[in-house]
Amino acid sequence: MGNAAKEAMRQMMDNLMGSFRDDAPVSEDGVPRWQGDEICKKFLVKFCPNDLFHNTKSDRGTCLKKHDEKLKSAFEAANDEKFKVIYSAELLKDIEAIINDVERSITRTKQRLSAEKPDMMDPASKRRMEEIMQEVKTLQSEIQRLGEEGEVEKAEEVNKKILSMLDEREKIQQAAENDPLWQKEKNQTICEVCGCIAQSTDNDQRKQNHLEGRQHKGYFMIREAIPELQKFIKEAIEKDPTLEKELEGG
Repeated sequence: MGNAAKEAMRQMMDNLMGSFRDDAPVSEDGVPRWQGDEICKKFLVKFCPNDLFHNTKSDRGTCLKKHDEKLKSAFEAANDEKFKVIYSAELLKDIEAIINDVERSITRTKQRLSAEKPDMMDPASKRRMEEIMQEVKTLQSEIQRLGEEGEVEKAEEVNKKILSMLDEREKIQQAAENDPLWQKEKNQTICEVCGCIAQSTDNDQRKQNHLEGRQHKGYFMIREAIPELQKFIKEAIEKDPTLEKELEGG
């Protein structure tokens, strides 16, 4: 097997089994390899948030630290309470910030969706609406004059004209309200988990696709992990109060 083929095989094995597959679980100085600065501690604890949102609008890019399944197993087997708490706190801080960001986005979107309907009427339609109301006002005065003069038939003709103009005004108003852009925005809903905007008219398949999408599943996983990590850290500190100083860097 040539050198190029060997290197390709090595890289493939790194991806499948981790770059430390042939190494001892501890370094030469006796320190577990999972403590190395190049290792992603969040991945060891549960998951790395960077892995959750690839190719979504929430993509965080590739984690610069190593994700190694063999070291993750070694970390779990070590069951070191001190490092479990420290690494859990690191993950918790990160994912709480992620949720805070998406919650702010959800709030802003809700405010926009609940705001009053925007003015969708074009300038020409606005001018015509104003002209109609001015003409109607003038014609109403005309009807009053004709009525005082006993010109009943003429007054009825003018009244028919007023009704026709009001009908025109109603059609202009309806056209603006039925604008496709407004209709689309009016039917929008926001997902309380991931902040994605959907249409209330979406069929069941589209709704299911959303729930199974990478972004929704990523935020759902994070929201589930937060109370679990909070509970674990709290109970660990209650058992060993010195762990609190470890988290404070003391």
